[in-house]
Amino acid sequence: MKTLSKLICILILAIALTPGISAAQNINLKNDSAHLLLDTVLSFTKHNSLYRNKVDWKKVEDSVRLTAANAVTVKDVIPSVKLLYKLLGDHHGFITYNNKSYGWRGNDKPVDPATHQVLLKKIKTEYTLMPRILEKGFGYLLVPDNNPTHPGDVNKIARQIQDSLIKLEPQKLKGLIIDLRLNPGGDMWAMIGGLITLFEPDKLGAFVFPVSNTEEAWGVKNNMVYDGIDTAYIQKQPAKSLYNLKVVVLIGPYTRSSGEATVISFKGRKNTLFIGENSGGYTTSNNSFQFTNEIGFFLATSVEADRNGHVYPDNIQPDLEVLGGDNFDDLKKDEKIITGLKWLKEKINK
Repeated sequence: MKTLSKLICILILAIALTPGISAAQNINLKNDSAHLLLDTVLSFTKHNSLYRNKVDWKKVEDSVRLTAANAVTVKDVIPSVKLLYKLLGDHHGFITYNNKSYGWRGNDKPVDPATHQVLLKKIKTEYTLMPRILEKGFGYLLVPDNNPTHPGDVNKIARQIQDSLIKLEPQKLKGLIIDLRLNPGGDMWAMIGGLITLFEPDKLGAFVFPVSNTEEAWGVKNNMVYDGIDTAYIQKQPAKSLYNLKVVVLIGPYTRSSGEATVISFKGRKNTLFIGENSGGYTTSNNSFQFTNEIGFFLATSVEADRNGHVYPDNIQPDLEVLGGDNFDDLKKDEKIITGLKWLKEKINK
């Protein structure tokens, strides 16, 4: 997930200077902090939500304020914030409070336990970055989700991915399978940075803001990953480019958020095929602000598009669908990997 920090003082000042308020806004919360949090959340949402022009904002705001009318503490405001997400239809946004997150997941498509028994079990257990040689000339790299929380973590994660790719001796590979089935998100720049040698310098994707009809491109150039005018990651130890390596990307229902942004970065890359199942449907980008050290607010503000301008408002569909058949313990019996290897060999023999 891509997030942008906002200075909370700017929002608070803007709210304090707002001259007109509705009758619903006159409902007094019994705690100044709770009142300020709700005001800040509503103001931020009104000006930034991806869905703000698709709803009757006055009805949304009145309903949210009414729900919070008896709130005494900041925690009491959380149900009204969850209602806000529901009324917007925002299933990607969430609020964090004391290391717990709260949101609305009404649009989530259920994962079939019969078809995805192995996947459901694996996503609940420990899994890590995993490079493997499947057979001579063909590599496999499982890229899981990540959670950078300290300065330097993005560079560290990217370096770990690069090191794992180096272990496969990619210059000797005929094809590579990148597995993003166990990647529900984290920091997209760490993942794209870790896989930077697979991308030719160019635009890889964009965050599209439908209301303002603008976009913010991301991509690779000069051994760095860029996000608009910002530098998101710098590769300090450049490696040999792998632009022409044939690649299969595995996706599924737990490929979400930044995992999906990483998938989108491969869209339009030559010699690349996507195998598996529809992704999880978190192809929006969150904007955020930190209210206090304990409270953060995240809101969907844009939708993602690939380098060719194709927008993904719902999810990402594979080129070849393979339902179930996952086997993370014995990769040679994994149906998606079997299909991937078959395609890579056919591509090489053409």
